[in-house]
Amino acid sequence: MARSRSTRTENPAPAESDLQVTPEEAKIEVKSTAPVDLEVETPSAEPEKASKAPVPEKIQTDVREKLAKKSTEENVFVPTNPVALEKAAESVAKEQGFDFNRGTSIGARLMARAQKKV
Repeated sequence: MARSRSTRTENPAPAESDLQVTPEEAKIEVKSTAPVDLEVETPSAEPEKASKAPVPEKIQTDVREKLAKKSTEENVFVPTNPVALEKAAESVAKEQGFDFNRGTSIGARLMARAQKKV
């Protein structure tokens, strides 16, 4: 098999008449100035004292007030009467036509809560 030979055209050196002389690049002259202070001074601040810790009784009463304000209407995951919830969940499962088992019980409970059957 014969190898194909590619012919390359070599670029001949440019003629002197084609060469253009460009002026020398502009030089940047820097005026000597006073040295710049790069250090940044931060104002010194004394550490602030932490506020006094609230009394534990106050924290406990605040938490109890917040928990007392929560209702089962706002949070469907708050447990209610478990027996009533199970009965309502079973009835929802029968109405919707699916088996009430371990896998579907959570969904049935949530549906019973949403339908206000508990």
